[in-house]
Amino acid sequence: MRINYELIHPFLRINKFFAIILLVLLIYGCGNEETPSITEVEEETVKEEEKAALILPDFGSSDAESYYNFGVDIIKKGDFDLAILAWTKAVEIDPAMVKAHNFLGRAYYTQGMMDEAITAYKKVIELESGKPDSYIKLGIAYRYNEMVDEAIEEFNKALEINPFSAIAYDEMGNALTKKEKYDEAIEAYKQSIAFDPQYPQPHNHLGVVYLLKGMTKEASAEFKLFEKLTAAKKAKLPKGMQH
Repeated sequence: MRINYELIHPFLRINKFFAIILLVLLIYGCGNEETPSITEVEEETVKEEEKAALILPDFGSSDAESYYNFGVDIIKKGDFDLAILAWTKAVEIDPAMVKAHNFLGRAYYTQGMMDEAITAYKKVIELESGKPDSYIKLGIAYRYNEMVDEAIEEFNKALEINPFSAIAYDEMGNALTKKEKYDEAIEAYKQSIAFDPQYPQPHNHLGVVYLLKGMTKEASAEFKLFEKLTAAKKAKLPKGMQH
């Protein structure tokens, strides 16, 4: 689950104690597992039936590119299941089609299917091992799958390829925060900021760690920087894309 940290920092002005409790609950969860209701089970059954009814256009048994392009088009309509089916067909025809494996990873990740996302990103790396972004994506999927040590390993691999990756250091900080290694996380976030001073996210994440350590003054300063950089970034977007 992604945390919308933008909603957190206003609590500093209301009640610092409850802000810290909220952060802990958001990051680590409440630990309660709910039993699925009959309605939820019925909804899952309907979804499985809908998946079974999915039908791909017939582009032939050798046209991987057409299946890939169909997936790209249909995902724009929000049809993840059919897009996944199309890209799966594409890689069946052409197992070395990196872009289809990449899109599969992104689709699975967006749908919360982390095991499948991990498999897809591993295939991307197997086929194209020199791009740090692939290791970062795999690391993020590992982290969301509660495989934090594996995530850190992937972020380190990304940094071996590109030691100046602000994104890799930011994600490393997130993984270290998950392990409650706050001092190491702070250093990772600071490295991210040093390599890309205009990148908003590490300021937000650094603010969260400061808050967890009881450093509310430092946290407030980072949250303000995050807001400032985010606003500046949005201002550069074309009209209609600023929301």
